[in-house]
Amino acid sequence: MDSEPPSPAPPRKGLLAALKATTFRSLRHRNYRLYFLGQIVSFTGTWMQSAALMWLMYDRTGDPRWPSWLLVAQIGPTLVLGTWGGHLADRHPKRQLITLTQAAFLANAALLAAAVAADLAVAAVVLTLQVVTGVIQAVDLPARLAFVPDLVPREDLINAVGLNSLLFNSARAVGPAVASGLFWAAKGFAPLLPGSHHVTLGAVLCFALNALSFVAVLAALRAIRVPGDARAHGGAAGSAWDGVRYLWEHRALGALVALTLLLCVFGWPVQTLLPAYTRTRLGLAEDAYGLLVSAVGAGALVAALATATFGTVGRRAGFLVAGAAAAAGGLFGLSAAGAMPTAAACCGCVGFGLILFLSTGQSTLQLAVPDARRGRVMALWAITLSASAPLGHLFAGEAAANFGVVPVLRGMAAGAGVVTVALVALVTGRGLRT
Repeated sequence: MDSEPPSPAPPRKGLLAALKATTFRSLRHRNYRLYFLGQIVSFTGTWMQSAALMWLMYDRTGDPRWPSWLLVAQIGPTLVLGTWGGHLADRHPKRQLITLTQAAFLANAALLAAAVAADLAVAAVVLTLQVVTGVIQAVDLPARLAFVPDLVPREDLINAVGLNSLLFNSARAVGPAVASGLFWAAKGFAPLLPGSHHVTLGAVLCFALNALSFVAVLAALRAIRVPGDARAHGGAAGSAWDGVRYLWEHRALGALVALTLLLCVFGWPVQTLLPAYTRTRLGLAEDAYGLLVSAVGAGALVAALATATFGTVGRRAGFLVAGAAAAAGGLFGLSAAGAMPTAAACCGCVGFGLILFLSTGQSTLQLAVPDARRGRVMALWAITLSASAPLGHLFAGEAAANFGVVPVLRGMAAGAGVVTVALVALVTGRGLRT
């Protein structure tokens, strides 16, 4: 008796199909896909402007403190007004609020481009425009963080947060590279424009393109349709400090935010120390420094991909601990490294650990907090990340000047290690509820 012919094998899925089903699954949802595509353009323009502005002001003044001043001018308003911004996100439709802030960003970038082109960008004007950017950001950031859960179903939220992190870190790498290309191109065009300087011309191009980049976000927001976004949440009334009360009442989540501040204070200043580390520890020059910075960014991108691909509610505790442990191990390894390959691997480990922790921590809050208070709680998350930058960088820079780079790196590693131990106690003792 003849045997039956074998049934045809099921078609094999290609890599693209596998990525769509795992890493990029949130893009199946139209609203999030529109938002994601708009943010790609906008974030790239923002990082392009940031790099161009720092170089422009350093070129004009020769003062190496300008990057710090610009950073403080932009971050300061978020620290002061962040809770108010979160309150607005809970009381008003988030899509409309983000539309207003993105339009304000566009106008601010256009004003900066016009001021530089007209040679009116004196120190006071630039700092004022940066403070205005910070005020807008104090409203925009909590609203954007709280908006993501409205764009995807709950089961895809961790993936969406991971993709946002991937987007942000990719733009951080691409934006300054685009700015460098525009400055290079300006060198060729400047001689054709009498009286122009190539740095000024390049900066104007960067600022003008950044202003245009917000059009992509505004178009995406206009096309997004979120059920009920014509009104705010009915239970959103209350104090701007309700986010603080919520974290006080839910101590595990409050502890997570506090540990996030500490880990960022101990972890991110590694970037401040890399110039001195490259020269004094490795005995190398700026090309090696650039590779170490790139290694931090590469590790961050890998972590964002890992979170988007493998992040689940069940793995959340493990990811938090693994992220903090990887950051601590990378910092300690960097303090002991004596060769470029080892140092680059350790930098990648630090970037990987920090982003793995931050992406998982943000999605943990998003899943746990009720809609009516999400804006105010995510405002505290934004304030935490903003506060860690000046605190950590000032601490690391001053300590390195007095004690040397290697001892400071070891101290930072020890601090990150303490955070890791505290996280183990948090996730095993009290747990984090969704």
